[in-house]
Amino acid sequence: DDDVDLQVLSAYRSFGDQAALKSGYKITYGSGCNAFCADQGYSEHQRGTAVDVTVPSLAGALDGFDKTDAYTWLTKNAYKYGFITSYPVSNAYYEFEPWHWRFVGTSLAEDLHRHHQNFYDLDQRDINEYLVNFPD
Repeated sequence: DDDVDLQVLSAYRSFGDQAALKSGYKITYGSGCNAFCADQGYSEHQRGTAVDVTVPSLAGALDGFDKTDAYTWLTKNAYKYGFITSYPVSNAYYEFEPWHWRFVGTSLAEDLHRHHQNFYDLDQRDINEYLVNFPD
């Protein structure tokens, strides 16, 4: 309804896909790739919790996504649908990735948004409060 045309560029990656991606980055960037690419077994994509999005005007690219109306829309609205940006500006883990959005559920996303917090800055015990409890 807001005329935002998001396109998923990357979603789930298998262990092998993540290993191949990381290996390719190591060849090109050396250990510098650790600032923007997780090892296999640690990727949010591999866990199935993250998507990388772009817009048609970027023709499948990611660079410049933070300058688009889609990014502005996501920063204002994604939490309503349970998504957060995993690696915002000045985070302590990876380079800023405005195209990378992780699903954490609406309750946690709303609380993170309301309190201006980053998911990875929370203690695991605090995150556990949002987990679904299944009966034994």
